Amino acid sequence: MTGQDSSAGQVSRRGFLRAATGGAAAAGGVAVTSGSAAAQAATVTVGPGGDLVFEPATVYVAAGETVKWEWDSNNHNIVVNSQPEGAGWEGTEGSETTTYNEGHTYEHTFETKGEYEYVCFPHKPGMAGKVVVNEDGSSPTPEPVSGPPEIPDSAKTLGIATGFGMVSTLGLAYFFMKYGGDYETPDE
Repeated sequence: MTGQDSSAGQVSRRGFLRAATGGAAAAGGVAVTSGSAAAQAATVTVGPGGDLVFEPATVYVAAGETVKWEWDSNNHNIVVNSQPEGAGWEGTEGSETTTYNEGHTYEHTFETKGEYEYVCFPHKPGMAGKVVVNEDGSSPTPEPVSGPPEIPDSAKTLGIATGFGMVSTLGLAYFFMKYGGDYETPDE
């Protein structure tokens, strides 16, 4: 999905509903519009359910597309850590200590290709996110794994040693049972 982090393997209910309704809000069926001429590519939830995360943590967009951040909890902001040379993204308005509360929205249209890393200053380094601007806004696909997984050498060695121990124990038990020791049997 465009704008979703494929490595997470999960899609939020809100993200699914937005995608299924073409951007309509989950409650009330009201369409969300960006108010700009740029195409809206992704929506990031800031502090979903009070968690100190951006959801999704990484979004992929094409140059010229807009990312929208929606606050779901209080006292968060967006401070840019790094961006491609020539890009002019400044994050949310105000200083690093200026925060916004639930219901606030912020948008930015990304024109320069590359990776943009950002944090919520009061909750860094854990509350971090990334916007990747590439040719078509798609996330990279992992290369398929072919064949069975490789067994580590240490596991092979342990298996051989265990097999040898079992065979030698059984061989010794057979030897003692067949040839026995000094067993006295009562005379009858």
